[in-house]
Amino acid sequence: MSNHTLHDEVEEAIHHAEDVIHDVWEGLSEEEVISHATHKKTEHIALLIRNIAVGAAVVLFLASLIHHGPMRYTTKAIAYFLGAAAYCAEFVILTDCFTTRVPHREMFMAYCFGPMYILLGLSYLLEH
Repeated sequence: MSNHTLHDEVEEAIHHAEDVIHDVWEGLSEEEVISHATHKKTEHIALLIRNIAVGAAVVLFLASLIHHGPMRYTTKAIAYFLGAAAYCAEFVILTDCFTTRVPHREMFMAYCFGPMYILLGLSYLLEH
């Protein structure tokens, strides 16, 4: 493999990494969505709640995988409830505090997974 080809591959990998970082930042900040919102402050709060809920859910799921003690079902239940809370916050963000009608295909995940996470959380809470 020549240095020129390796150099091109490294530049392409760096460019791809920059795109991924940009996409992750956009997903975490929702700058484009919130910039057009009429309830910017409320949406920033919902975004903060969503991001904290998702982060906490990830930590709890990882903890439940590592620790197999008596609290693992409760830990998973709380993680699922946090996931449902994240979808509720996503609802608020995407609908501009329920003032904008959003097509069902864009809301599919929130419609389906929010209630499903609640049911899964209840299932784990009841240890089934």
